[in-house]
Amino acid sequence: MESEIPKRQRVVLSQAPDKPLVIGEDDIPTPGPGEVLIKVAYSTINPIDLAAISRSMLFGRDPNNLIPGFEGSGTVVAAGEGVKGASLIGKKVAFLASMSSKWGSWAEYTLVPAASCFQLPDIFDLKHAAAPFINPLTVVCIFQTILQHKSKAIVQSAAGSALGKMIIRICREHGVKTINIVRKDSYIEELRSIGGDVVLNSESPDFIDQVRAAIKTHNPNLFFDAVTGELTMKVFKEMPKASICYLYGILAGGQVSNVNAADFIFDAKQLRGILLLRDIEEVNGNLEDLPGTKEYAAQILGSLKTEFIREITFENISEAVEDYKKNLGGKVLIICSK
Repeated sequence: MESEIPKRQRVVLSQAPDKPLVIGEDDIPTPGPGEVLIKVAYSTINPIDLAAISRSMLFGRDPNNLIPGFEGSGTVVAAGEGVKGASLIGKKVAFLASMSSKWGSWAEYTLVPAASCFQLPDIFDLKHAAAPFINPLTVVCIFQTILQHKSKAIVQSAAGSALGKMIIRICREHGVKTINIVRKDSYIEELRSIGGDVVLNSESPDFIDQVRAAIKTHNPNLFFDAVTGELTMKVFKEMPKASICYLYGILAGGQVSNVNAADFIFDAKQLRGILLLRDIEEVNGNLEDLPGTKEYAAQILGSLKTEFIREITFENISEAVEDYKKNLGGKVLIICSK
C-alpha cells in the first residue's frame, strides 16, 4: 500500500481571510506514532470551516496557508507506530481531522490521529461517510442532553440545516416533539414531511405569537440555538420557567442580544453551551469513547444520514464556500481524490 503513495499532492489553501481559496501543492506527510495517513475520498463544508477560513476560530491550527476541512472519509494507506493505526491500513474510515496540525481534510491525503478514525464496513459507500462526525455526533450529543433532561418537547433554531433535519428525525423516532424555527417558508413543508411537529418562519410578522402558542401547546423545556443574535432571547423569554437554552452555533455572529437578568434570577432559566470538540478532548480524541457512538455506524444511514445537494471538486470550491455562506440548508460533497 505504501509503495503506491506519491510524493506530492493537491490541497486547498486558505492563504488569508480576505483572499479566495486556491489549489496548491504540498508534500505528502509521513505518519508519526499514533497517526495514520488517509487518502481522502470525500469531505464537506461545515460552519466550523467558515470560522477557520475567516480566522475567527482556528482551533489550534496555523493561520498561514491553512488547509481547511475538519472531517471526511477515505482509506488508510500508511500508519505510524501503534496497534490501532497498523490495524487500519487498507481499511475504509470516517475521520475527524486534527485540530492542532496543518492537515485538514480538503486535500488528496491527510494526516490524522488513529483514535480519530472510525472504521467502516468494507461494503460501505464512502460518500455516505463524507460528513461523518461534526453534524451526526453533535446531534448524538444534543440527544443525550434531551434524554438527560427527560424532555417531551424541544425548540430548535436553524431547523432547515442538515443538522436540524437530523434532530427532527431522531426526536421523531423517540417520541420527542419538535418546534422548529427557519428563515424561509420554503422549508416548512419539507420539515413537516420528515416529522417536524411545528415549523415557524422567524421572518413572519406574527412569529412571536406563533412561538408563544406552540410553546403553550407542547411545553418544551430545552431550546437548542445555532443562531444567537436577537433570536435567542426573543424565543427563550417565551419558554417555561427553569428552561435551558443550549447554544451550539454562532450563525448571527455569537452575541446574544437583549438578555434580561430577571429571566435567570426569577424564572431559573439557564444559558449553556454545547461543543463537540470539547467532548472529544475529554476522551483524549478517541471517538469510540464518546457517549452514544456505539450505534453510530447504523445511525449514519438512518436518522443521522447526511443528504448532499451538490457534488464539487477542488476547482469550484471557492464558489461553493460562498454559496454555503448564503444557504446553510444543504450539504456539499467535496470529491477530494479519484
